[in-house]
Amino acid sequence: MLKENSFVDDRITFKLLINRIPAQRRKVIFVLLASALSALILALLASGVAYGGRSFMPISRIDVTEILNMERADILARAGIENQTYWTINKADVRAKLLAIAAIKDAVVEKHFPNTLVIKLETRKPAAMVMSLAGGAGVLLYVDETGKVFEKGRASSNMHLPLITDARMQNPYAGAQFPFSVVALLKTISNISSASLSHISEIEINWKIVGEYRLDLYDLIIYPKSASIRVRMNAELDDAYIRRMLLAVKTVGEDPRYSTDEIDYRSHDPAFIPKGGAR
Repeated sequence: MLKENSFVDDRITFKLLINRIPAQRRKVIFVLLASALSALILALLASGVAYGGRSFMPISRIDVTEILNMERADILARAGIENQTYWTINKADVRAKLLAIAAIKDAVVEKHFPNTLVIKLETRKPAAMVMSLAGGAGVLLYVDETGKVFEKGRASSNMHLPLITDARMQNPYAGAQFPFSVVALLKTISNISSASLSHISEIEINWKIVGEYRLDLYDLIIYPKSASIRVRMNAELDDAYIRRMLLAVKTVGEDPRYSTDEIDYRSHDPAFIPKGGAR
């Protein structure tokens, strides 16, 4: 007995006599139906792109690996992906907008079909706090080892970082870049252990001046936490150099014969400058 499947339209009944169709012909029919379905899907996709995809396959999931000190909504708004869909988002454009944020060092943007956007951020890590002047007032800047200013104005959260003064940036703002001479100091500091830096309260840049001109050269004035004595040092700091400096400060502090508020440690042997003496 034949098997029958009936599909009823309001007026006509179509009887598909399945067993009467040869197996090879059934395969051909199935291939044709699959091809027609694929063509229909491609047509729908093309129409979604052609009409801007405003309501076609919207992004329903956005993964951000790091949020910095910014709100997630602010990052997404700056990236320009609000009200966008899988088809309209341009990864290169989103990455360029993210890199325009001073605190972001690098960004990777990935689209995962059909509705997911993944944003992987590498944020700038502070190498030091730099005190600069703006409008006659001191401004605290957070700077990475490349000399890029990426944040300003917050003094409480990273006070364990070394403080650099007299860097003399004329117009401090997030995204500003310090010159090579200051970057060299930042790279030097990044190679010093936190244990050594923890003994220093301030590193002042002492620019060399000839006549009316300030050279792009300097030595440093170090202010140890253990004593009210400043120490003049070369710019080539390292852990061993700092340990020797701290030993000299300790010696001065423990020996009543010394009456000094400054040590010149730019040569192999420290010079103890008496209070009120020439510098």
